[in-house]
Amino acid sequence: KRKDWGNKTLPIYPESRDAYHPTTSKILDAFDGISSYQVRMGQMTKEFRDSLTQTQEQILNLLGISSDYYWGQSVVEGEKSEKT
Repeated sequence: KRKDWGNKTLPIYPESRDAYHPTTSKILDAFDGISSYQVRMGQMTKEFRDSLTQTQEQILNLLGISSDYYWGQSVVEGEKSEKT
C-alpha cells in the first residue's frame, strides 16, 4: 500500500525529478521498453534480459515484488536455462 511507503519518493518525472505521489501510469511507464527473450539451442535455453534501473528496482521493492517474480518463471519445464 502506498501509505506504507512513508515519505519515500520515486525519481520518475523528467530529469529524474522526485514524485511524492506518482500515478499508476507513471509507475508503469518506468517499465516501458523492458524486454527479455529466450533462445533455444537443442535442449538448452538461454535467456537474455534488460538490466533493471535503480528506480525500477526501488519500485519493485516498494511494491513487495522480487525481481525474480517480475521476470516470471526463468526455467522452461523440462529444459535447462541459463540467464544472461
